[in-house]
Amino acid sequence: MTDTNSALEQPIRVFQVATGNVGSEMIGRIQRHADLELVGLHCYSPDKVGRDAGDIVGLAPVGVVATGTIDEIIAAKPDCVTFHGVFPDLDLYVSVLEAGIDIVTTADGITGHHRNANHPHPSGKSEQEIIAAACERGGSTFYGTGL
Repeated sequence: MTDTNSALEQPIRVFQVATGNVGSEMIGRIQRHADLELVGLHCYSPDKVGRDAGDIVGLAPVGVVATGTIDEIIAAKPDCVTFHGVFPDLDLYVSVLEAGIDIVTTADGITGHHRNANHPHPSGKSEQEIIAAACERGGSTFYGTGL
């Protein structure tokens, strides 16, 4: 008999994006959950790239060095990206989702009509359509929770 729970015994590999209020809180929370493993941190501020994630958010070092490119996120092969920037990053979303990596985000208005009405995409497509297509191409999922 094979162990059907063996896949569940491995922690979910999480790559965190952003270290504002929510992102900083998430670094600590991920560290306290044995079922989660922080495998990377993406920062938009060049002064944070190369620093330990714990140091950036005011915790003890956690052994994860902040990176600054989408390619580095994809190369880490996380199971999930948690995106906690204030504003959505559609380019990051599409690249990560097309690589088959799931995303969970609290970014501004991603699940509503605000983004499409006030920040229309040049293609004329809604952000939801663009994200859905990227998910389909990569076999990934996208969950926008809002704050």
